[in-house]
Amino acid sequence: MVTALFGPFQRMIWERGLPLLLLVLFGKICYTKIQNVWEAVHLLRHIPLGNMNNLRDLGGYPAAGGRVTAWERLLRGDNPTGLSEKDIEWLVDRDITTVIDLRSEEETKRKPDQLAGETDFRYFHAPMLGGERMPNLERDVGRGYFQVLDRKESACRILRLIAEAPGGVLFHCTAGKDRTGMVAALLLSLAGVSREDILADYQVSEIYLAEIIRRIRMSVPDLVPFAGMSKSKYMAECLALLNEAYGSVSGYLRAAGLSELEMAALRAKVLA
Repeated sequence: MVTALFGPFQRMIWERGLPLLLLVLFGKICYTKIQNVWEAVHLLRHIPLGNMNNLRDLGGYPAAGGRVTAWERLLRGDNPTGLSEKDIEWLVDRDITTVIDLRSEEETKRKPDQLAGETDFRYFHAPMLGGERMPNLERDVGRGYFQVLDRKESACRILRLIAEAPGGVLFHCTAGKDRTGMVAALLLSLAGVSREDILADYQVSEIYLAEIIRRIRMSVPDLVPFAGMSKSKYMAECLALLNEAYGSVSGYLRAAGLSELEMAALRAKVLA
């Protein structure tokens, strides 16, 4: 079970011994100036490709029935840019060749997804927002997420694309935090991952976005104070509202139009 919780690189660390694992964790803690060792474990999921800051693997989470989420099958991230041939080859070698872009049409025109033009990839533009905009007040973030998901049609299409993908999937928005975080939370919930792990997976984004937000704030001083933050309470409120309205994430997905067979296929995609 221990090795199932870690990807190839992480398994190598474990096999070389606990001291090396602790050394890597300590280095990550110092480098990112975080205090929580559990957050450092989450940081081992980070994948440094191109200019992507927030690309992470959804693998290694303990799930329902003693199972674990699969490594190198579902990646959550920010917009793929600055990818080298080696970066692209890394994705192709792992059969992560379906890309789902959750951004608006305006965003895709302004900053195209680099993988959209690559012949080895199946690219789908599946905007998650309709006419909504993300909240301007911090207290509204969790409810804002719920309102996006409550439209259902977009989430249903995105999850169907993931379930039907022939191999691995990279799904992303602009920063890999809000829209991407919502999709990741639905996938992990459906797989029976604990609420604690789901919220921790969401919360890690702000570590990778902190420097970017700092630079943006220098030129946009009136940027909302909570920009770039991914506090666990935001996603916790969203999931609580989903449970209140639909009974569970599975109930929400049924209401969105997914069949039991489609949900089973989705679980099979998420789990090892």
